[in-house]
Amino acid sequence: MKGSTLLSTILKGEWLIDCHNVHSYYSLVDKIIAGEKINFNPEPKSILNIVSENGAPLRRNDEGKAVVTPGSIAIVSMRGEVIKNGDYCVYGADEIVEALTIADKNPNIAATIFDIDGPGGAVNAIGLFQEFARDVKTKPIIGYCDSALSLHYWTAVEVADHIMAANNVSARFGSVGVVLTFADNLEAMKTAGYKVHEIYPEESAHKNQAFALARKGDYAAIKEEFLSPLAKNFQARVKANRPHLKEEEGVLTGKTFFADKALELGMIDSIGGMKKAIQMATIMSTINN
Repeated sequence: MKGSTLLSTILKGEWLIDCHNVHSYYSLVDKIIAGEKINFNPEPKSILNIVSENGAPLRRNDEGKAVVTPGSIAIVSMRGEVIKNGDYCVYGADEIVEALTIADKNPNIAATIFDIDGPGGAVNAIGLFQEFARDVKTKPIIGYCDSALSLHYWTAVEVADHIMAANNVSARFGSVGVVLTFADNLEAMKTAGYKVHEIYPEESAHKNQAFALARKGDYAAIKEEFLSPLAKNFQARVKANRPHLKEEEGVLTGKTFFADKALELGMIDSIGGMKKAIQMATIMSTINN
């Protein structure tokens, strides 16, 4: 089933995301499980586009193919919630990283604008972006952001050489934090006539213990074993990649900030439109060479 990746990610519950976005998926899960037909867009827009160094559409040859001339700029989009592996609802980090890699390896592409707009996504998606930044990336990337929250902000921090707000009206940054959600369906299953048994040998005394305690309302273990290490890692990566960050209240503990304040706090580097982003990409590619 192609939807299994998405469903397992939703139900697993470890997210770098604004919480209300996760909650909105549960109704989708119910519909899919019930066999209801979901009308997804069968022809999603490409997440990789290329423009000339001045932002103009590429010239096409006699066969109608775009001609990528030296100095061209790639635009890779990451919009909406992101999971590790793409599915029929959302693009995955694997697909986005593939687009970033194609752009980086094209000899006629000088730099990439990473067009980011989203509330975050699954925790396990960030590793692919870190791997790309560490092992693949050779050319400048401008993080051009409207909403860069949680996973989206972490990704920008890891991948981009310059983070630019797309505007100073709606653009927001931050939500540096982790949330875990899970739907406890035991009572519903009991009502439906199911009796669930979980049996562990003595050798597996701690297996799933944190989740079992969480079901009883005791969240201490799940915070200590799962959430706090992830949150500390997120904070450390932001501080490492944003050396001029001002650690005011909320900056590293989950608050979100509009562009002007984010710039003041050192969370981003500038505010501008796509034209300015293309100009910055061209300038940085020249410096990089």
